[in-house]
Amino acid sequence: MFKSGFILSTDAHIAAAIHNKTPVTAWMENKIVDYGGVIESQNDYAVKINDEYYVKAACEFRVR
Repeated sequence: MFKSGFILSTDAHIAAAIHNKTPVTAWMENKIVDYGGVIESQNDYAVKINDEYYVKAACEFRVR
């Protein structure tokens, strides 16, 4: 659905990535902080990838 490098900038994008099991990477301050995997879940404040939580306000999630 999404092309490599696409930034998941909305809750709807993240929900679609969860549904499609799209592999993602997590970035903070233009540096990769997790080579990621599939997003397991999200809530209003965070995204869970590989049993780790990343704060949405501090991170950017990109399609791998």
